Amino acid sequence: MLKDGLDFSCKSLNEIIDFLKSRQVEKLEISPSNLKVCEDGNILFLRTMNGHIKDYPIRRAFLYKLLKWFQFPVNQILNLSIETIAYICNDFLMNIRSDKVYIKVENGDALTILSKKYNEITDQEILNMISEIGISEISRNDFFMSVNTEEKYRIKPFPGDDFGIGLNILNSETGFRALTVNQFIFRYICSNGAYTSITDNKDNRRFHYGSDNLRQFVVDKIEIAKQKKEHILNKIIALNNEKFDDEILMKIKSEVNRVLGKNKTDEFFADVDLTSTRYELFNHITQRAKQFNLSKRYFLESLAGEMLLN
Repeated sequence: MLKDGLDFSCKSLNEIIDFLKSRQVEKLEISPSNLKVCEDGNILFLRTMNGHIKDYPIRRAFLYKLLKWFQFPVNQILNLSIETIAYICNDFLMNIRSDKVYIKVENGDALTILSKKYNEITDQEILNMISEIGISEISRNDFFMSVNTEEKYRIKPFPGDDFGIGLNILNSETGFRALTVNQFIFRYICSNGAYTSITDNKDNRRFHYGSDNLRQFVVDKIEIAKQKKEHILNKIIALNNEKFDDEILMKIKSEVNRVLGKNKTDEFFADVDLTSTRYELFNHITQRAKQFNLSKRYFLESLAGEMLLN
């Protein structure tokens, strides 16, 4: 029923740049009243009526973004007929309180719908800005791009347990995620990763709306991160000196439940030893996170990283 764009997992800079340069992207400025979601058999497409009629196959990202605009739970889509989905989308289009919106079209598909206030920084701009730092790997889909830089610093909180510290930058050209700059922590012994805020005040993101200078935000965070090596070392050591209690575990499980659902969450934590340290719980989460898709893995690894700050 819905199309998805290419999904890249842990790819090189050259491969992602080649894709970004090869795709055909249009940005249509149009009144919501000149848009209509239509269905044909098992296919949804967006009809634009702006002097002439043109149809674009709808990607999953477009549908989810329109539903998200009105806080409609996307997990209910599987319970609806394609006719009902089209009806709901058209009701939402009629209720957009703006004279114009942007429709981003990629390779002939309707990729997303954005407000006129959308403050854009493209994935290619991000990669150009940080290429000199050294990029380790990039993961990308229609919803967001996650970039890990090379681990420029090493720490050894415990004998034989080395960590690398780099940066992770998250961007979304489709409006699903804020521009985010985090520390990326990589545990070499088992290839686990986690993301944590550069500063304790968690001022690590800027939303794509408003007038913030997004490029300067990235530059500023990179400079601050260079000074935080010892800070992270001390946080990891502290985790190994603290037990976690039922309250901490229930709080974390509640967050995971929102993404994985109750059954998978119970499986995720089934063999957690309640006498473990917070460091061991940190490792459990990051190890299990590797079995999930890009979006869920990033969420779990970020949740583990938050443990360093709490």
